[in-house]
Amino acid sequence: MTSESQTRIAQLEKELQDTQQLLQNHQQAEIDLKASQAELLALFNAIQDVIIILDSEGRYLKIAPSCAPLLYQPPAELVGKTMHEVLPCTFADSFLSCIHKALKTGKMVKLEYSLPIGEQEVWFEANIAPMTENTVVCVARDISDRKATEAALLENETKYRNLVENISDLIFSMSLEGTFIYASPQYKNILGWEPSELLGQPFAPLLHPDDLLLAQKSVEEMIATNGQRTQLEFRHQCKDGSWRWMRSITSPMFNSEGQLIGFHGVLSDISDRKATEAALSQKEAQYRSIFEAVSDGISVVDLDTGKIVAANPSFCKMHGYTQAEFFYLNPTDFVHPSSFEKFGEFINAIKMGVEYHTQAVDIRKDGSYFDIEVTGRLLNYNGKPHALSVVRDISERKKAEEEQERLITILEATPDLIGTADFMGNTLYLNKSWRQLLGLCNQTDMSNHSIPNVHPEWATEIILNQALPEAMRSGAWTGETAVIDQTGREIPVSQVVIAHKSDNGQVEYFSTIVRDLSDRQKIEVQLKQQAEDLAQTLQELQRTQAQMVQAEKMSSLGQLVAGVAHEINNPVNFIHGNLTHLEEHTQDLLEVINLCQAMNLPEFQAFSEEIDLDYIQQDLPKILHSMKIGTQRIRQIVLSLRNFSRMDEAEFKDVDIHEGIDSTLMILQHRLKEKPEFPEIQVIRDYASLPLVECYVGQLNQVLMNILTNAIDALEMGARKDEQPKITIRTGVIDADWVTIAIADNGMGMSEQIKKQIFNPFFTTKPVGKGTGMGMSISYQIITEKHAGKLECYSQPGQGTEFVITIPISQQIIA
Repeated sequence: MTSESQTRIAQLEKELQDTQQLLQNHQQAEIDLKASQAELLALFNAIQDVIIILDSEGRYLKIAPSCAPLLYQPPAELVGKTMHEVLPCTFADSFLSCIHKALKTGKMVKLEYSLPIGEQEVWFEANIAPMTENTVVCVARDISDRKATEAALLENETKYRNLVENISDLIFSMSLEGTFIYASPQYKNILGWEPSELLGQPFAPLLHPDDLLLAQKSVEEMIATNGQRTQLEFRHQCKDGSWRWMRSITSPMFNSEGQLIGFHGVLSDISDRKATEAALSQKEAQYRSIFEAVSDGISVVDLDTGKIVAANPSFCKMHGYTQAEFFYLNPTDFVHPSSFEKFGEFINAIKMGVEYHTQAVDIRKDGSYFDIEVTGRLLNYNGKPHALSVVRDISERKKAEEEQERLITILEATPDLIGTADFMGNTLYLNKSWRQLLGLCNQTDMSNHSIPNVHPEWATEIILNQALPEAMRSGAWTGETAVIDQTGREIPVSQVVIAHKSDNGQVEYFSTIVRDLSDRQKIEVQLKQQAEDLAQTLQELQRTQAQMVQAEKMSSLGQLVAGVAHEINNPVNFIHGNLTHLEEHTQDLLEVINLCQAMNLPEFQAFSEEIDLDYIQQDLPKILHSMKIGTQRIRQIVLSLRNFSRMDEAEFKDVDIHEGIDSTLMILQHRLKEKPEFPEIQVIRDYASLPLVECYVGQLNQVLMNILTNAIDALEMGARKDEQPKITIRTGVIDADWVTIAIADNGMGMSEQIKKQIFNPFFTTKPVGKGTGMGMSISYQIITEKHAGKLECYSQPGQGTEFVITIPISQQIIA
């Protein structure tokens, strides 16, 4: 054996020893634990207190075995039930409130209460302390003996208090004339009168006027009976003018000879008693009013005979009998035979001091049946145990339950998905169609299903953020969402969400009706695509129609302009051509006049002065020069008109772009000039050296006209502050194959929203009647479709607008 093996064996033996030691320790710990458990059990068995563990709903979870004799019911009947199922409702509410207080504050809460245990009332002092977040331990101790001692002490205290009150009574003496002879010091404490203020004063003015006659009669009776003591209750005036009720015990006073010389007596303040009596009378009237007015039937049942000994009007009305008739009825007269056994259980439970609750059937006087809900408890009535029975007619509720069953049957049969959820979104009910969609067998499988589990994430957002708030606000929401089936597939649906509220407006639960939209959505998609295709076709037709109308207008305008230019051009050329000859002839005539002036002929001199010949000689050359300039201007305008009017040229031609721009500006010259209400629009030409460009001349001129007209309109609507309105025209060559024409104004610019629509057909920002909305749309189509170029718009509010035209120099480049 190698040294390594020996070392390994030694390690294993060591581990075995450690394991054996650990096992011995574990066995010893188990023995100690059992001993500790036995000690703890013995300790619990030795403790006579009631030890109970309850949850936050007042449910009995555990009960110490030693406290069974002090329990309201046997432990086996308590565990698993709530306090409301076992104890009187009022007491259960109070106890549950203490449980909640202990759980909320984390501190022990004390409570004193009494319960009927067996045949006696047992008092307990309970300490309720939190154990966990949702459980408390209650340790209750029998304090009946202490309570009995406290009652005895209270009785002794009452006797002592009565003694003190008697000592504090008022003592008085008065003469036969009714004046005070003596008044005790308590007059000051109770009525505010100083005894010295009363001595010698008559007693009668201190009596209430309504009680004076009764007091006089009492005194006369005492005198007539020769000394019989009298008692009287009356109202005595205080010094501050208020009144207090007093009870007097008055006796006669005799002298040594037996003659009546006056009266002495004791006054007791009974104002509090009178107030209590009035309050009790009022409470009795209130309780009687409640008893008479409450809608539930209330009756008092003799536990020995089972007969009704008292019944409120509701109970009588419910059964159709009068109160007098009920006193002669036996239970079999108004209890349905199917409920005789329950009536017997009712009597026995009340005799045992146990509150009884059940549903039964009663019979009306007319023989009809109706369902009732009965709650009974023990009542001490006229000094004898009776059963207090509260009966509620639940016929309507039963009908509603039957109606609900019929409704459930309908819901289970409908192919639509129907469900309900509580205020927190937890599923309460899903009909058969929905359960099948989710692969659920029955309603019990819904515990893990809430709104996020039956809807995809995006639909859940709609329901939580839109549907539920709207349903809470207006009562219902309708929209389209989606649900998911057991495979996770999304199904588009039309959904209605309804909020069901209580009478005070609080939402109690939500219901939803869901309909599959898969087929309808396919049809809607097809219809939508058809509608879009039709709309696009209609838009193309409208645009084509507008272009045709615009082309026809431009063609007619071109023909008119060409005709006008031709008719003007001939006479202008005739005038312009003869002006040179006229100028030469005028110079010759002026030379002749100069020669005549040198002859100094009297008649000539006189006529020269008459017509101011010197002025004519100076002005006539200027007139001829002006006429020459005017005819040249007319010829330029005619040339521009002829260039612009080339609308009938249907083929591409190589043209000078600058010539087209200048011709357009010439035609618009009247709009660029200064006006009374608007300054001159400055035109800045920044022309680059351009080759001839192959294009449709007339159509390109139309684009230039549209853009320049819009620029002038924009400037007239408002230029930037403190700037002269101006239009800048730049041209250039790009990559040797393209030319650009940029036309910019320094107007107010346009918003991004308007800029996005600037090339749309029929879109215009101009007033009604000033624009058709087709100019820029047609221009865009001419540049992009006819010339395979680009027309772009750059603009920002307050920064002006720039249109950039980019077209190829030769259309062969595109081809």
